[in-house]
Amino acid sequence: MNGVRPCHVKNHSELASEWDQLAQERHRQIASGEDISYEHVLVPTMFNLLEGIDLTLVCDIGAGTGNFTNRLTKIATNVIAVEPSATSIAIAKLSSRDARNVQFVQSPVEDLNDAIVGKQATAAVAVMTLMTAPNLEAFARAVSGLLPAGGKFVATLSHPCFWPMYWGYDSEEWFDYSKEIFIEGPFVISRCRTNVITTHIHRPVGQYLQTFAESGFNLDALVEPIPAPEVQALYSKRWRFPRFLGLSWTKTGKWIEKGSY
Repeated sequence: MNGVRPCHVKNHSELASEWDQLAQERHRQIASGEDISYEHVLVPTMFNLLEGIDLTLVCDIGAGTGNFTNRLTKIATNVIAVEPSATSIAIAKLSSRDARNVQFVQSPVEDLNDAIVGKQATAAVAVMTLMTAPNLEAFARAVSGLLPAGGKFVATLSHPCFWPMYWGYDSEEWFDYSKEIFIEGPFVISRCRTNVITTHIHRPVGQYLQTFAESGFNLDALVEPIPAPEVQALYSKRWRFPRFLGLSWTKTGKWIEKGSY
């Protein structure tokens, strides 16, 4: 994909600035249904993984412009939406203005505990957020701190094995599947290409599993969703491989030694 390249390690402030620039367009894409994958792949995958989970207090990590947050308010008793991008969270607040069971916090999840003193989530979710967390170890520790033993964490992310193939950088000399690589490029969905540069971090699947195991999580489910034929027909090209990964963990509270997963 044109314009995709490795970049320097970015911090939360730099990443949030990118999403500030994209927020209005991203909200339009999702609200209009233009983002087929979000509506027909990611949301159904999240709800399937959330089935049977205690939703008394759900923390939506990386809530973006609040579409999934708003959906959570319909099924959860209470929701805390966490988002570092100021523009994104302003849109999220507006779109969920009629909900009375949601709290918005402009913050990375790593700094969230100070904002919700006295509360402990029963579940946490992250829709397409894990591959934008600049420090995965710090992210996993923060999620662990939000949940009691038995609490659930459910996430979707771009598939580390197949996303490089989908975006066409798997054959680039700088790409190494086994390495953590910060990658920037224009934000693109199947039906729309923008000129806004955003960053995602490539990490091998094993790094996600290892890191969350080290932070006291047990993997319950790993799914590779493929759209049904009627959804495939909405795309210009048939999916030859999964583009996303769905993961569900339970916090056990038993941290393991690094490298021993």
